[in-house]
Amino acid sequence: MSWLRNVFTRNLPLKLLSLALAVAIWTSVGGDVSTEILVSVPVEFRNVPAGVHYRAEPSRVELRVRGPRWMVRQAAETDFSVPVDLSGITEPGERVIPLLPGNAIAPSSVEVVDITPPELLLAVTAASQS
Repeated sequence: MSWLRNVFTRNLPLKLLSLALAVAIWTSVGGDVSTEILVSVPVEFRNVPAGVHYRAEPSRVELRVRGPRWMVRQAAETDFSVPVDLSGITEPGERVIPLLPGNAIAPSSVEVVDITPPELLLAVTAASQS
């Protein structure tokens, strides 16, 4: 029986230190659980041609984002954007523009999983028609 006692008590401080290090590494690497939240953000229009007026429906979308819990909790609404490039739109009329998760801008380590609604109705009018 003394050999069994020696297995557990010999180098006890080193064994306790090893256990503490193992727990610390496990919690820092494996303990950071991924989480998902919904973030409501405005649609951002870029490169609007001169003389073109537009109306978009909806003007805000919801992003479902996934990432490490601490990163998702720290992120603010202003850290996300959904840009829509209007540079190629010059003709009046209505268009349906798809909103893809890959086009959304998010902080690093945070992934945009889904956008609701998935498309945008854009009504374009010329400045003289207003």
